[in-house]
Amino acid sequence: MIVTDNDVKVISSVLGDATHTDGRTLLWTIRDSQANITLAITLTWGIELSDGDGASSAPSDRSFTVVSAQTSQGYLELHDVTAYLCIEPDEVMFIAKRDDRFSSLVVGQSGTCSQFSNINPSIIKADLTAIDPTLLMAAMQLSLAEMLLESLP
Repeated sequence: MIVTDNDVKVISSVLGDATHTDGRTLLWTIRDSQANITLAITLTWGIELSDGDGASSAPSDRSFTVVSAQTSQGYLELHDVTAYLCIEPDEVMFIAKRDDRFSSLVVGQSGTCSQFSNINPSIIKADLTAIDPTLLMAAMQLSLAEMLLESLP
């Protein structure tokens, strides 16, 4: 996913104004002093993999995007982001699809942060009243993006 000016505008409409750290990196720092929460979100696109000897490969259509979230509890990264979805009222879900699995990182203007990894897409269509409770949060979050997930290659 290459991040466009419109993507920056849409994501910033949910998370607030971003700080540009360079031409391909954005940083959002979200603070809630009342809840004592700080969340730093970094979105970097156009990342090229090294060829193994430390040298960067030539720019290609295989560059990828990474979103990271630093919280007081830890650090999370989602590699090879392929799409995002704004979830009302204040969250953005970043999605990575690999083969037949999805992963997502959901961050919010209120400092919320959740990660769901290696999810089987059949969970999206599962009957939420019959699903194992362990799978319920992932099923509910990803069902919000059902149409977007189905459209990804």
